[in-house]
Amino acid sequence: MEILLTVSRVYYTNLKYLELLLATVVLAGVLALIRPRWPRGAAIWGHFVLLGLISIALPYSLLTWAQVWVDSSTAIVLSSTTPIFVFLIATLGLRTEAFGVGRLVAVSIAFGGVIVLTTGSPAGSSSPFWSAIIVVTSANYAVANVYTRRFVSSVHPLLTAFLQLGFGTVWLLPVLLISGEWRLPADAGLVGMLALLELGVLGSAFGYVLFFFFIATWGSTITSLNTYLQPLVGIALGVAVLGERPSWQAWLGIGIVVAGVALFGLVTLRGEAGRRPLRRSGGRAAG
Repeated sequence: MEILLTVSRVYYTNLKYLELLLATVVLAGVLALIRPRWPRGAAIWGHFVLLGLISIALPYSLLTWAQVWVDSSTAIVLSSTTPIFVFLIATLGLRTEAFGVGRLVAVSIAFGGVIVLTTGSPAGSSSPFWSAIIVVTSANYAVANVYTRRFVSSVHPLLTAFLQLGFGTVWLLPVLLISGEWRLPADAGLVGMLALLELGVLGSAFGYVLFFFFIATWGSTITSLNTYLQPLVGIALGVAVLGERPSWQAWLGIGIVVAGVALFGLVTLRGEAGRRPLRRSGGRAAG
């Protein structure tokens, strides 16, 4: 939501770069104080270079531009499909999750809503093409979540956040220089600067530290469940703050996606609750 409040005052390309740069500087200061153990070995550093691209630079760039052409209410609902993609990767790719009937129904409902939102022109002022791009970024985030859990979960969460954000900033630098949008606009304004500050310090620096801590502790599937809170907040702010008026077909698609995502979350949380006694009795839960 802060992106939409800021892009009218800050060029689209350098918005993400300034946010990432600010977050990286903040985390560097914190690391200088606590001095955690840095990862060793070329392989793990290679993982972080790749994650800087697939977890930060690529999805950040696509989402920033997509939200210029897609209503925030539609964008936030489409972004909430990330945990479903995480589950599909864990189930079909890594085979670490069970594909039960409840989850199958939930996934089918959610993707039915995605089809409604990304075909034709149901979302009012939203572009079907850029709506589809947001779904792609959700899948991209899912790949990054699972990759982080599989290859770098042993690294301190502060370092994980710092290295991913740092390498993401490096990946975005050529794009910024080529676009010529590296200057801070003179008309950024106080609201734009405050939104940028919030995005960099809280949204990226602090948010990513918590995110990677949860991935290392709980796993990628459970961590991604935080997106279930996004649709209600995003829709409310889009209508109340930005004055968006989605069409009836957009509301239908939003409702279907929210229903599918909510059902998926409910089934997943019930499954986790059912596995907890196994941990207390010495058993080892899958996932």
